Amino acid sequence: MRDDELGYDKEEEYFYRKNQELLAKKRTELDSQRQAQESAQLRELHWMRCPKCGQQMAEEERSGIKLDRCGGCGGVFFDQGELDLLLQAEEPAGFLSSLRRRLKG
Repeated sequence: MRDDELGYDKEEEYFYRKNQELLAKKRTELDSQRQAQESAQLRELHWMRCPKCGQQMAEEERSGIKLDRCGGCGGVFFDQGELDLLLQAEEPAGFLSSLRRRLKG
């Protein structure tokens, strides 16, 4: 049986492949957009929320270090590297001094 008798020839095969490639490309773009949108929604939902109780947090500055304090439970949270900056400060007194000694071993 010949290809043209089946209603399928090389031209149709070419356009079929092109359409499949275009669909795959569009699917990849849409998946990427969807993932970015979901990430933005999660960030908006959780931005400046306390990991312990879920309440809104406010940024405060203490001794040149920015910390996030929860309005609900009063918890204090540091961003990456801020605790290290605090521990490297010159001769912290009281609680910080003992914390520093314990972390150093």
